[in-house]
Amino acid sequence: MIIKKIKLENIRSYVNQEVSFPAGNILLSGNIGSGKTTLLLAIDFVLFGLRKGELSGGALLRHGESKGSVELEFEIDNKKIILKRTLKREKNSIAQSAGFISINGEVFEGTAVELKQRVLELFNYPMDSLTKSKSLVYNYTVYTPQEEMKSILLNESSERLTILRKVFGIDKYQRILDNSKFLTSAIKNKKKEFEIKTSSLPDKINERDEKRARVTIIKQEIEELDFKIKQFNEEIFKLNNELKEIEEKKIKRDKLEREFSLIENNIENLLSQRTRNNKEINNLQEEINLIEEELKGKDQINVQEINNKILEINEKVRENESKLKELSKRIHECNLKIDEANKSKKEIQKLEHCPYCRQNVSDVHKCNITDVEDRKIKENQEIFYELNGKEVEIENAIKDFRIELDSLNKQKSYFELYKFKQDSLQKKYNKLNELNEEQNKYKIKIGELNVKKSEVNKELELIPDFGEKYSNIKSEIDKLLYNEKKLFSERASDDKEMNLFNETIKRLDKEIENSELIKKKIVEYSKLITWFENEFSNLIQLMEKQIMLKVHSDFDSLFKEWFMILVSDDNLKIKLDYDFTPLIQQNGYDTDYLHLSGGERTAAALAYRLALNQVINTVMSDINTKDILILDEPTDGFSEEQVDKIRLILEQLGVKQVIIVSHDPKIESFVDKVIRFEKVDGISRVL
Repeated sequence: MIIKKIKLENIRSYVNQEVSFPAGNILLSGNIGSGKTTLLLAIDFVLFGLRKGELSGGALLRHGESKGSVELEFEIDNKKIILKRTLKREKNSIAQSAGFISINGEVFEGTAVELKQRVLELFNYPMDSLTKSKSLVYNYTVYTPQEEMKSILLNESSERLTILRKVFGIDKYQRILDNSKFLTSAIKNKKKEFEIKTSSLPDKINERDEKRARVTIIKQEIEELDFKIKQFNEEIFKLNNELKEIEEKKIKRDKLEREFSLIENNIENLLSQRTRNNKEINNLQEEINLIEEELKGKDQINVQEINNKILEINEKVRENESKLKELSKRIHECNLKIDEANKSKKEIQKLEHCPYCRQNVSDVHKCNITDVEDRKIKENQEIFYELNGKEVEIENAIKDFRIELDSLNKQKSYFELYKFKQDSLQKKYNKLNELNEEQNKYKIKIGELNVKKSEVNKELELIPDFGEKYSNIKSEIDKLLYNEKKLFSERASDDKEMNLFNETIKRLDKEIENSELIKKKIVEYSKLITWFENEFSNLIQLMEKQIMLKVHSDFDSLFKEWFMILVSDDNLKIKLDYDFTPLIQQNGYDTDYLHLSGGERTAAALAYRLALNQVINTVMSDINTKDILILDEPTDGFSEEQVDKIRLILEQLGVKQVIIVSHDPKIESFVDKVIRFEKVDGISRVL
C-alpha cells in the first residue's frame, strides 16, 4: 500500500485541504496543534471508520459544521483506489453517512461496515477485524502512536501476551482448542443422547421377535380358515347349481300355474259377462215391447208444416208488438199533453202579472187561456180513448197468437218425443243384436279357454312341486353363507391383527436399524472424542508452541538489533522474556523500563515497534500494508547522536513509504520530502 493523497473537508482544524504524498520517506513538520496528528487520524478514519471509545465523530467533525468528509487515494498492487467516508451532524450525535470506494474506476457505494469489509479484503487482513473496534494488524504494523507503544511495554505481561498473540494470529490456536472443547462437549452430549436412544434396543428386538412369532401363528390360522372357506364355497357352489336346476323347473311350473290361473280368471270373467249380457238382453226386450206398445196407433205429424206455421205466427206477434209499442208511445204523448194543459190552467189562475211585460193579467184573459187548454184536454182525451181501444184489440190478438203458438209447440214436442222413442227403439234393437253376437263369441272363447286349461293342467301334472325342496336347499345355503361370513370375519380380524403386527415389526425394524446405525455413530463419536482430547489437542498445542518460539526468537533478535542501533551503550543490554516483556540489564544489574532515561525509553519503544512490524509482516506475509510505515514522534527525548541513527534505521527498513511526524528539524535532512503545516485563525493548511 502506498498513499497518494488525502482530501479533508471540515475535519477538525481543516476546512478544505488536499495533501499529496510521494513514495519514500516523508516528514510531517509543524508546530504543536498545526494539524499533523489530525492527518493521521483522518487516514485511520477513512480506512476503518468511527470506533466507539477510540475514534468518535465529535473528535473529527469541525465545530459548527453540519458535515465533513475524508477522501484517500492509495495504491495496492498497481490498483488505483479511492476511498471516501463522510460525517453528518444529527440532532444528538455525529454519524457516518454512506461512502464509496473506487478500484480502477469501478465505484462501489456502501455503508460504513461494507466499506470496512472492502478495505480488509484489499489489505488481506483477517476478517475477524470486521466486528472488532480496531485492527491490531494495522495498529502494530502501519501506525501506532508512540505513547501507545510505550503503554504496551508497561502492561501486565499476561495482557501484553494476549495482545501480541492476537496481533500474530497465534490466538487462533487457543480458539481452535477452545472450539474443539466445545465440539468435544457437544459430541459427548450427542453420544449420551444416542446412548439413551439405543438403551431400549434389546427390548425392541425382543418385541419384534415376539411379533414375528405371533405373525407366524396368525398365518397358520389364516391358512386353516382359507381351507374351511374353500370347503364352504365348494358346498355352496354345489347347492347353488342344484338350486339353479330347481329354480328353472320352479320358474316353468310357476309360469304354468300363473297361466292356468289366468285362464280360469278369463273363463270366469267371460261367464260373468255372459250372465250380465243375458240380463241386459232381457231388459232390452222388455223395453222394446213397451216402446212398440206406446207407438202403436200413433199418427205421423208433418213437422215442417208446424214449423212454418210457428214462424208465421211469431212474425204476426212481432208486428203486433211493434204496433203496440207505437200505440203506447202515442198514448204517453196524449197523457203528457193533458198534464201540460192542466198545469197551464193552474198556473194561469195563480198568475197576477205577466212575467214578460209586467202587465196585470185579467180574468178574461185567464178564461180565454183556460178555454184553450180545455179544448186541448178534450182533443187529447178523445185520441187517448181511441188509441186505448186499439191497444186492447192488439193485446188480445197477441194473446190469441201466443195460445196458438203453445198448441203448435206442444204438437212439435210430441213429435220430437215420438221421434226420440223411435230412435231409442232402433238403438235398442241394434244393442240387442250386438249382445247376441257377443254371447256367441263368448261361448266360443270359453270353449277355447277350457281346451287350453286342460292342456296346461296336463303340463302341470308332469312337473312336481319343488317348493319344500327349494326352501330346504335355500335354507342350507343361507346357513352355509352365515358360517362362511363368520369365517371371513375371523379371517379379516386375523388380517387386521397381522397387518398391525407387520406395521409394528416394520416400525421396530426401522427403529432397530436406526439404533444400530446410532450405535455405530456412538463408536465413531468415542473415537472422535479420544482423538480430540489426546491427539488433536497435543498437535495444536505443539503447533502453537513451535510458532510462538519462532516468533519469539525472531522478535527478540530484531528487538535487540534495533535497540543496539539506537543505543550505543555496551553496559545497557536488552532482551525479551517468554511473555515478550523487555528485560533490561544495566551494568550487569536488572533495571526496570521506567528507570531508563527518556531517550532510552523512546529507543526501547521504537525498537519494540520496529521489531513488531517486521515480525508481523513476516508471519503474515500476504498482507498488503508492508510497504508503508507511520512513525509518530519517534525521536522524543533522543540525543543528537540517537537522532542521527534514524537515518540508518530508515535505510535498513527498506519500506517504500515512511511517514514521520516529528518536531526535530534535524530529521529533515534524512527524508525525501518535507510537508509543512501551520494553523492560522484556527484553520490548518499546508505550506
